[in-house]
Amino acid sequence: MAVPANKESRVLCNFDGTLDQVSTIAHELGHAFHNECAYKAGKTILQFDTPMTLAETASIMCETIILEAILQHTDEPSEQLAILETRLVGDAQVIVDIYSRYLFEKEVFERRASSELSADDLNDIMERAQKETYGDGLDEKYLMKYMWTWKPHYYSSGLSFYNYPYAFGLLFATGLYAIYQQRGDAFVPDYINLLASTGEASAADLADKFGINIREKKFWADSLAIIAQKIERYEKL
Repeated sequence: MAVPANKESRVLCNFDGTLDQVSTIAHELGHAFHNECAYKAGKTILQFDTPMTLAETASIMCETIILEAILQHTDEPSEQLAILETRLVGDAQVIVDIYSRYLFEKEVFERRASSELSADDLNDIMERAQKETYGDGLDEKYLMKYMWTWKPHYYSSGLSFYNYPYAFGLLFATGLYAIYQQRGDAFVPDYINLLASTGEASAADLADKFGINIREKKFWADSLAIIAQKIERYEKL
């Protein structure tokens, strides 16, 4: 939580010693670092207001840095396997499952413009969206056609496509990490300036200032390639 009056942040979370909790703390400290960058740059309250597409940038970057560091400091295959599995489960949730929710919402909006939709219609749309995204990677008996009944995001009238920013945020932050790997320490000042400016422009315009073109498919392909590398490493283990 940001505390602008004091130019500080507050982080409250549980800790049980598990890798998942370490990742959660890294995630929340990433948000705190994002706030810190804006405070140090002297941003106003209006400039501080970050869109959801950029709000997860620092948190996911921080998670990535921590997990990569852990992987580099263990030679035990079973530990590496557990770390990679934790990460890949989260990545699959954000990239695959959230894409299915996007497809569901998109079709609901398109069809709702001309007619009402029954519960059976919504079940059918949800099930088809999941089949399209998961393909043969998920046993059909585990499809959740009733997901629309209990996800509160679908019922927030002012937050259409609520889940989309998480997928955007993961790939954006992962892409930034790929650039960090290429540029090294020289990228850090640009990264800090980008975080400080997230309330002042769109993601594409901000990235342009730092020589990053997210309007091209290559940026997103590079992000997915990093996730693919983790999958390949997991399969070898």
